[in-house]
Amino acid sequence: MWEHIIGHTEQKKFLQNYLQAKERPHALLFSGAAGLGKRTLALEFAKALLCFQHNGTDGCEACRLMNLQDGNLSHPDFVLVQHEWDDKKDRLRDTIIIDQIRELTAKMALAPVMSPTRVCIVEDADTMVPAAANAFLKLLEEPPAGWVIILLAANVNRLLPTIMSRVVQLRFQAIEPQLVEQELQARQIEPAKAAVLARISEGSIGLALNLAAAKGQLDVFECRKQAATFLEALPLAMPMNYLAGRSWLDKKVQREQALLLVQLWQLLLRDLMMCNLQLYDRIYNIDLLDELKSQSSGWQLSALKQALVIVQEAYDALVSSVGMKTALETMALKIDKIYKE
Repeated sequence: MWEHIIGHTEQKKFLQNYLQAKERPHALLFSGAAGLGKRTLALEFAKALLCFQHNGTDGCEACRLMNLQDGNLSHPDFVLVQHEWDDKKDRLRDTIIIDQIRELTAKMALAPVMSPTRVCIVEDADTMVPAAANAFLKLLEEPPAGWVIILLAANVNRLLPTIMSRVVQLRFQAIEPQLVEQELQARQIEPAKAAVLARISEGSIGLALNLAAAKGQLDVFECRKQAATFLEALPLAMPMNYLAGRSWLDKKVQREQALLLVQLWQLLLRDLMMCNLQLYDRIYNIDLLDELKSQSSGWQLSALKQALVIVQEAYDALVSSVGMKTALETMALKIDKIYKE
């Protein structure tokens, strides 16, 4: 069951047993980094719970109303709580607000329409504002009969301890690179690129697929080339002159591209550290191994550690909406300085 979802064998086994159990917890928490498949498995599990045969594959009316391939989630006994559009700011909210939990509470008071089991998935549950979290806690304390609640969260430390105490947690770990690589190849991605993507995505199949599909400014291999070129140029004879000609400091660069560049610098610096320590089997950018070995001889281990801190500071600055050119330029100058020390 759910063979098309790679990895997470123990989690799938638990959920399969849950479908057959007479007594079962009413609230589950799927925790783990983004892109591991938590949402995909949660939706498949919800479909099976709502299915008349509890398998999600028999083509019944309930299954038709949970057509995950087409994005049809119109089953009347299913509720999905996720970040909503903010008309004032003209973008998706990055939190779940109290009004959404109030609406959920009202829906949970209604009688089921088709299925004796009703299902609610709360995406990004760790982003509930305090008022929303407290209102949600009341639902968990007095759960309506027949409901199964599934929380998805990347950072469980942001959930109320009282919420954590009322859920059964399934921890999702990074998927083995070999499995991610196989999945990418099955989707017609050439083996050499699949091998790199499987590693730089750090076990996140969702991230690997997004990187594989990205084009233009967000082409991961083109961005990596720009990041690697800067590191190869160190030490800079005339730093400001060098930076003046970098396309990644152009005004046309999107914030998403800047964030990707910084993440790729992190991975390249990490790989240089692995080479410095002669841990070659832990390299992510395996197609650049020879170049990384050569470059690592020019770095002190302490300088690489400092460089990683500098890059993380640049990432945090970009996330906080600091000017992109300022953040990237400051990062580059600091890295050049510590390389020369």
